Amino acid sequence: MDRQEVCFLVLLDLSSAFDTIDHKAIIDVLEYQFGVTDRALEWIKSYLLNRKQRVDLDNNFSEDCDVKYGVPQESCLGPILFLLYVSQLYDIIDRHLPSSHGYADDTQLYVSFRPDCEDNSESTLAILEDCISDVRTWLLSHKLMFKDSKTEFLVIGTPQQLLKINIESVNV
Repeated sequence: MDRQEVCFLVLLDLSSAFDTIDHKAIIDVLEYQFGVTDRALEWIKSYLLNRKQRVDLDNNFSEDCDVKYGVPQESCLGPILFLLYVSQLYDIIDRHLPSSHGYADDTQLYVSFRPDCEDNSESTLAILEDCISDVRTWLLSHKLMFKDSKTEFLVIGTPQQLLKINIESVNV
């Protein structure tokens, strides 16, 4: 704000992110993108593959079901595997925006600009919308999606700078 800039901030939350990761897909990412091989890869495979679950209702157990998707969210390894799986997402964001942050299944996109003329806010907003569109496409191709009800768009700046911009709509 000292630089008299306005910041557009988009807070994205992924829907059921930890529960939807395909085990075979994360293993491929680890092997081909990160070079995990041999014993380490076998260890991760043994952690993810051939898992079963069942429901217990008053000591009445359902049949065992295979678990083919998801990483254990409350485990130490689950969030790490998730972040490795979505690492390409940040490559996409970096092609559009100078700054982003991620923590587990939450992602923050932000971009600052000087609101001296209307073109600055419109072109910055267009860049942000293009980034979100590309992120959404990547997420869908990897069986992930935004939790739209938790997605937020914020405009941050001094009162004087905020008066200089006019935003009619944002496509998130």
